[in-house]
Order: sequence, then structure tokens, then C-alpha cells
Amino acid sequence: MRKAMPVIIFIIIMLTGTLMSLSNADRIDGVQPVSPPEHQVQIIKVQASAFNLYGHDANGIDYGPGYVIISDQSEIPLYNLLDIDLYGPCQAVATSDELAKDEVKLWYKSPSSVRLFGEQVGYARVLEMGDRPHKIN
Repeated sequence: MRKAMPVIIFIIIMLTGTLMSLSNADRIDGVQPVSPPEHQVQIIKVQASAFNLYGHDANGIDYGPGYVIISDQSEIPLYNLLDIDLYGPCQAVATSDELAKDEVKLWYKSPSSVRLFGEQVGYARVLEMGDRPHKIN
């Protein structure tokens, strides 16, 4: 065991040096970190709940997959295209006074999906500003 101890210490020193070199590789190579894009993607924390209603709104939109209802337009303006991590691509097509601030309702096809989803906290990324409703895939 005494003869193996120097070898073990040597291996530990070599591994430590290698790990430190790898963790500082960007500084060693002179590579500067990439600066963020000029336009920051807006990310909003939301309280999401599911709903399952059928019908048309004042714009003639038939609620279905890809449409969400928002609480107010201060954080997410109406018709913005979003990507909600719990849901996917969607568009804010209506507002509701019954929802709390930063709350969204996500349309699901079946009542059982609504029950399974329940209420969850997630994040909405604003992909694009919208000015009118349009069909979501």
C-alpha cells in the first residue's frame, strides 16, 4: 500500500489539473463569452391552469389547441405568440377578469386532460408580437 500511495497522489494531482484546465478553457484560448442578443426574449413566470370550452370569441376565433386566455395585457399583450414550457406554441387570444395577475388558462382537447394538468407553475416566452388572431398549428 505504501508503494501505491505516491501513484495515487500523482493521479489525483493530474486529474485535478485536467479538470481545472477544462473548466478554464475559454479563458486559456482567449475566447470571449458570447454576448446576449440585442433584443432579449421576454420570459414570464405564469400560473397555468387548463380549460376545455368550445365556442367563438368576438373575433370569430373558435377556441382550440394553441389558444390561451391571459389575465391582463400588462405582461402579455393580446395576440402575442408564446411558447409555454408546459404547453408549447400558442397565442393569447382573450383576457379574463377572473384570472389573477400572471395567470393563464391553456386549452386542452378533453376534460380528462384538464383534470390531469390541474394547475402548474411554468414559464412563457414571448416569441413574437401579434396584432391579430391567427390559426395555430
